[in-house]
Amino acid sequence: MAFLEWLQGTWVGLLVAESLWGYPLLETIHSIGMAMMIGSLGLINLRVLGFKPDLPLLGTRELLPLAWLGFTLNAVSGTLLFTSDAVYFFSKYTFRIKMVLIILGGLNAALLGRRVFREASAAGMPAPVPTAGTKWIAVTSLLFWLGAVCAGRLIAYAP
Repeated sequence: MAFLEWLQGTWVGLLVAESLWGYPLLETIHSIGMAMMIGSLGLINLRVLGFKPDLPLLGTRELLPLAWLGFTLNAVSGTLLFTSDAVYFFSKYTFRIKMVLIILGGLNAALLGRRVFREASAAGMPAPVPTAGTKWIAVTSLLFWLGAVCAGRLIAYAP
């Protein structure tokens, strides 16, 4: 806990916590990053699950830079938000659940990206049918990211 107390007492933690626009601006950036990341990954996952089959699966690869940009915005803004009240955030079980789900979602997204685009390239067709294993990865990806969003939202309400 001493590290967390030190972290929230740094000039960055104090700036975010005490400035008029620091926290609201970072929350806005966090929301935009979340929309970019989850929107992009969500579209890829839904395409893998069979929605919009006329959309070339390999074409969805172009969404990955947008997803990575969103992830980066979230990582930076989330870390800065955390510094504003590190002891409080870390004491919430929903925050720790959110962190686990983000790690699982990131690993899952990397696995899905490699597997989906490898299968699509190997098939040599614009809309190959993903395997059952790939569809399972897409479903769990959606669940991890939805869970992370819900857990993040519940941080303020958890005991």
